Amino acid sequence: MPLHDTTALSGTIRHVFAHRFTLEAGGETHLADLGPKGVDAFPITSGLHVTLEGERRPSEIKVTRISAAGRDPVEIHHKKPHHAPGSKRADGPADPAHALAAAASAGWMVVNAPRRKPKHFEVLARRRERADTELHIDFGGTIYREKPADRAKWAAPA
Repeated sequence: MPLHDTTALSGTIRHVFAHRFTLEAGGETHLADLGPKGVDAFPITSGLHVTLEGERRPSEIKVTRISAAGRDPVEIHHKKPHHAPGSKRADGPADPAHALAAAASAGWMVVNAPRRKPKHFEVLARRRERADTELHIDFGGTIYREKPADRAKWAAPA
């Protein structure tokens, strides 16, 4: 996952959408996200002048700290995205041999070479008389998803 730039802004909240809001600062409008727990800890309203810090993402600013005059600053911790059980970061060891070994130990016969994705391998495999199945295997060697194989996908070169 790429690292995101941090930013600090001071401005006025114009529109509130549950835990997201628009902030006018420096002649520009920014979309910011407090998260559900963040908005519980720091209620926001249109017209409120705030100072915030956060990670600038392509679509919004994930607020990590927010304050306003007369109110205590609030630190906000956003939950990290959920990935497959036992998965490792994409920059960890991504060895296709682990994926092949995981499939074999679970009784699958691998039909095609593993295809590497950012956080897992996709493997086309078959078991007994069952139809071909696409396995998603994390870098730790855990099969976390089985789905019917898409013939068109697997016919095309990786």
